[in-house]
Amino acid sequence: MTLKPLFLHNLRRRTCDGFAIGYNLIFPIIMIVLLGFVCRSFFRGPEINSFQYYSIVILPFCSSLSIITAAYAGKDDAYANTATRILIAPTTPVHIVLSKILSETLVFSVCSILVLVISSLILSIGNFLSILLVAILHIVLSFTIAAIGTYIGLSMKNFLRIKNIINIPIAVFALLGGSFFRFGSEIPLLNFLIRVSPFTWINRSIFLCIYDNRFSIIYLTIILFAIGLAFTYFAIHFFKKEEYPNGDLPDYKN
Repeated sequence: MTLKPLFLHNLRRRTCDGFAIGYNLIFPIIMIVLLGFVCRSFFRGPEINSFQYYSIVILPFCSSLSIITAAYAGKDDAYANTATRILIAPTTPVHIVLSKILSETLVFSVCSILVLVISSLILSIGNFLSILLVAILHIVLSFTIAAIGTYIGLSMKNFLRIKNIINIPIAVFALLGGSFFRFGSEIPLLNFLIRVSPFTWINRSIFLCIYDNRFSIIYLTIILFAIGLAFTYFAIHFFKKEEYPNGDLPDYKN
């Protein structure tokens, strides 16, 4: 079994996955509208309004939540009792892992870019070049999230246990990185945590690209791509055929 049929097999599953579409398409729109209305009085300057602000900072946060979907996708063949059939087919761990990561990346990034383009057109955010660079960043971010999530999914033994934990650091880093409101502090430790948050750098680079025509976003995109490649390698390298069919998810239906 070559990469193409496995990719199409996983792509069909992801396009029918409510969580994949929800985290990257429906949830961002709801958050942008809700936070835009609630926080509109906090943005009184002519440079940016609340809807523009949240259109920028919510998307990276929602994309990161997809790491749970990607982790689940790493073991969905086991949950659906199709893992053994795939393993006995003429395929390799490289094809299995890449088919999952690439299909997840495609679905995640298409949803994110759709929200980005709609927001930029309705709210007059940026120009063609800046939106193009931000779109590329979202594609690479989707790839990185898919690679990390797939690595976790293929290496973990208890999905239900880890999925309740993994959202906590994402939410904390998003809070510190300004994904819900602009955050600042004079406390040294808190300032350090703000600088450590990946969302601080992602959101800052997007703002600099759109409003200041400064393209540090390119370097950040390269770094994220390198991280995604590293986790893709880890997922392939640590793939264990004997563990792949093992999975138990209550109420899962193929």
